[in-house]
This record gives sequence, C-alpha cells and structure tokens, in this order.
Amino acid sequence: VFLEGIMSRRNKLTINNLCGKWIRFVRKGYYSKSHPKITQEELTARLQVLGLKIDRSALSRIENGTRILSDIEVACFAYALKVPIQFLYFGNEEKVPNVSMLSSIIADKYGDEEDDDEDFFPL
Repeated sequence: VFLEGIMSRRNKLTINNLCGKWIRFVRKGYYSKSHPKITQEELTARLQVLGLKIDRSALSRIENGTRILSDIEVACFAYALKVPIQFLYFGNEEKVPNVSMLSSIIADKYGDEEDDDEDFFPL
C-alpha cells in the first residue's frame, strides 16, 4: 500500500523521492497561514545560504520527484521551509495526535494535579 501510486506497471519506481510533493506544498503556502508562499528562487537562495548548491532547475526536478534527495538535503529543506523533517516525508498523510486529547489521557492516568504539570513536561 505504501508504494501504491509510485510504482509503474513494470514494478519500477516512477518517482525518486517522497519529499518533493511536500516541499512544493509548503513552498506554495499550503502548510499553514503562518507559512507564506515563496518562489523557487527564494527557496534556492535560502538553501544556498545553508551550503546546498541547488539551482531552480534542480528544485523543480526535486518537486516533480525526478531527482533523488539525500537525508542532509531533506534536513536543509525542512530548516529552510521551517517545517518538521517528518512532514516532508509523510505530509498530511500521517495522523498527528491531538495534544488536548493526550493531556486528558495523561490526567486520567496520573491524576489532575495542577502544579505538577511543569515537572512532568519540562517544556
């Protein structure tokens, strides 16, 4: 099921990365309202500041899934786009747990002590 949609009839990969479509998704401003749309030129400039030598043509191939990405490149893309690395691999397809739901589960299990929350969650 995981590879469904990226395999051709001859069982060959039709794309070379999983992150390209999510990189484009974030770049086009669909990630959240706090992430404005940016151009390919702006993104390549951010990446070049981080030391990645990627031009607009290479970015286009990455977004289309025809260029392979290294793990270091994915980390740089996540940093430049200000999104978690995990999002670039799974995007909206992964279900992120609801924090308020987790808090209520923890409160049910450990009791509802008001001042102890800071000790339990050091953030």
